[in-house]
Amino acid sequence: MLKRVLSGIAFSIVLAGGSLADANSVSAGKALYVSHCSGCHRANGAGGLHFGKAVSADLQAPGLENTYHHSTKLLVRAILDARDEDGDRLDRPMPAWKGRLSRAQALDIIAFLKTLHA
Repeated sequence: MLKRVLSGIAFSIVLAGGSLADANSVSAGKALYVSHCSGCHRANGAGGLHFGKAVSADLQAPGLENTYHHSTKLLVRAILDARDEDGDRLDRPMPAWKGRLSRAQALDIIAFLKTLHA
């Protein structure tokens, strides 16, 4: 019985820690998004700004899901390498942030993006 209670307590602590980590990731991602992404994709993620023939992407749900199909791998590639799912270069002026942002920072931005809704 004691073993079961202790297991339940340990599980609760892990869950609480995971939630705190998620909240910290979203918070860090929001700060990174504001400083690196919002100039083109707007503060709310709606995008729609024109840069010649290119238009900044809508990063709100459902646009984000329609473009990247919930794939963290594709989102990391888009942020760090400015490449789409086929490996083709995204429209300019989307920069490749590799070398300026880490993979962990890209994941924080993605955590924040997943909180945006149209």
